Amino acid sequence: MIGQRKMGLSMSASVATLIWAAGLGGQIVHAQSNAEVVIEEVVVQGSRLPASIESMPGSVTLIDEEELNKQLSVTSDLEAILGQLVPGMGTSSASPANFTTSLRGRKPVFFIDGVPVTPTLNDVGRELRLIDPAIIKRIEVVRGSSALYGNSAGAGFINYITGAGAKGDTTFSTEVGTQFSLTDIGNGFRPSVRQSISGGDGAFDYQVSGYYEKVGGFFDADGDRIAPIPNGFSGLADSEIYSYYGKFGFEFAENQRIEASINKYRQKQDTDYKLLAGSVADGVKATAIPKDASDTEEADQFHENLVGTVNYSHGDVFGSNLNVQAYYQKSKSVFEYLATRFPLTSKPSAQSDTDSEKYGFRLDLRTPLDFLSEGAELLWGADYLHDDTVTGLVDGREFAPTQLLKSRAVFGQLTMPLFDRLSLTAGIRHEKADLTIQDFTSLFTLAEITGGTLKYSATPVNVGLTYDVSDSINLFAGFSQGFEVASVGRVLRSYPVDVNVNILAPKPNLIDNYEAGVRANTGAVSAEFAVFYTTSSNGLAFSPDPNNPKDNVIETRTADKVYGFEFSMNAELSDTWRTGGSYTWLEGKEDRDLDGDYELFLQHRRIPPRKLTAYLEHDISSDWRVRVQGLYSGSRKKFPGSTAFWEGDVNSWVTLDVSIVGEVGPGTLTVGVNNALNTDYYTHISETAQRDDRYSKAPGATGTIKYRINY
Repeated sequence: MIGQRKMGLSMSASVATLIWAAGLGGQIVHAQSNAEVVIEEVVVQGSRLPASIESMPGSVTLIDEEELNKQLSVTSDLEAILGQLVPGMGTSSASPANFTTSLRGRKPVFFIDGVPVTPTLNDVGRELRLIDPAIIKRIEVVRGSSALYGNSAGAGFINYITGAGAKGDTTFSTEVGTQFSLTDIGNGFRPSVRQSISGGDGAFDYQVSGYYEKVGGFFDADGDRIAPIPNGFSGLADSEIYSYYGKFGFEFAENQRIEASINKYRQKQDTDYKLLAGSVADGVKATAIPKDASDTEEADQFHENLVGTVNYSHGDVFGSNLNVQAYYQKSKSVFEYLATRFPLTSKPSAQSDTDSEKYGFRLDLRTPLDFLSEGAELLWGADYLHDDTVTGLVDGREFAPTQLLKSRAVFGQLTMPLFDRLSLTAGIRHEKADLTIQDFTSLFTLAEITGGTLKYSATPVNVGLTYDVSDSINLFAGFSQGFEVASVGRVLRSYPVDVNVNILAPKPNLIDNYEAGVRANTGAVSAEFAVFYTTSSNGLAFSPDPNNPKDNVIETRTADKVYGFEFSMNAELSDTWRTGGSYTWLEGKEDRDLDGDYELFLQHRRIPPRKLTAYLEHDISSDWRVRVQGLYSGSRKKFPGSTAFWEGDVNSWVTLDVSIVGEVGPGTLTVGVNNALNTDYYTHISETAQRDDRYSKAPGATGTIKYRINY
């Protein structure tokens, strides 16, 4: 059943706010800025995509700065933004945690300027809370795999490209605003301030920005406070967020540039509330109540991330375009406190944390191969990653074994026109890694884990064709492979008996992707339709051999398949009216005994319900724009009677967002309402987990108002 709509006070407030803003739009004329306009843009580093996505034999979504800003008018949640704009992407969990983020049935790999920020050794599920969305210049979403990046697990990758400086006079930008609950006006405010500076002269350019936000409570459609940890993984309510970012570039000699960047993001929660469990069986939602003196945590929950890069590019190295990047990433997360997590130990209470430190380099060369075919190009290079991850408890104990990963890879990706309208893309990547695991004692079972070094390698390939039927219609078809390796650390932290890790042999699970589709672009109308099929036959789990538990393990392998289709469309109805939307349907099954019969549906953690999005946009005048967008998430009920985690029934719901943006005085005013119909619904993650302490509803109607001035 579609989520109920609460149409009382909050809807009146939503409508009144927008009417007030529209009234201003009729009174205010555009004011000229006294700052110098941008003279020259600087090339943005960090992307390995070709210049034209029409040459790629697969589905790609590019979200530019303008489109991203439209979404930021109603929400700062990147998971919600991607769910609205990207076919095949699941919907938001309404929390910082993204363990259930799904792109075509698998979790994608995330990058910032090409730096891999998805944890390789312990998934902390925070990739959508690593960066201030306002500093993103472009988001690249590639479904499926390629030789460009490793360990993509077959789902694809999402790359946040940050903005560079712009040469010209120094420009300042100040933005102040707040988000606020429309179902509890007094307690749901999220005031924020953002300041940026950019400019450059001659060979030098720069951009620096800082952001601060004080997050209050979240409230559902009834006006009830949502638990600060709504689904057991992490929470955003009652937090402070700060971020700073800088990018500095210098051009020298001929066709050469060096660029350095730093990005720091931190979110820390300090709340006076705790969860009051609901009842899945009785349909009673979880809520929040004040803490009392007996409620203690060892540390506040928080997440912080630091990414630093240095890039060097040369436009002509023996005919090739060269780009070299060195990077460093450090992240730390503190999670939920549990009073009885380790009952076999003298201290059963625990609060886990994870420290991860990465560094590495990326080498790219783009070499023209016109002797093969005019326009042919080879992108080739190498990657190196060093990842040191410590998963422990805030009291100093070890929660999982300390792990060190050293990964090396070489790759090549060829793009070559074969005939006048037919082009070939083919690539190969060879990756080798050493995973060193330290000795460890499991707090769950007290089993002694003897460490060692595990080695693995994989060589995924991809090949595809594109065919231009006409100047406006393009066909594509492709095959690609991704791979994943079993999370050994997660297995070992609760292993039931003593074991030596050297007896494990975690072979990579190669995932095959097949895709075909059509793109059309007539100028006023653009559309894309794609069908896809993904299969995996080497999913791996470990369990002890009951006859020889210390020296032997039993490998359990499973197969699965995911299939579906996506459609997206955008149209300019006139000079002032635009519309569009998308539809996604996918399904997945697994074969646990490898008999060729896919008898079980994949859990909701991987397979979201069907999704329909739509928008209508109108330029009221040259200075004012209004946008209405909706999202329908369908139902999925594949496990009748099951009480297992990730198998709860998922019900359908509809949300509507409204925003209006225009010039007021010397700056830009933005007013938006997320979930403007105040739909009363549970998030996908709350329903499918079907646990009383995770059964929280989604936020009700939420307003945004902000004002930005450039000078």
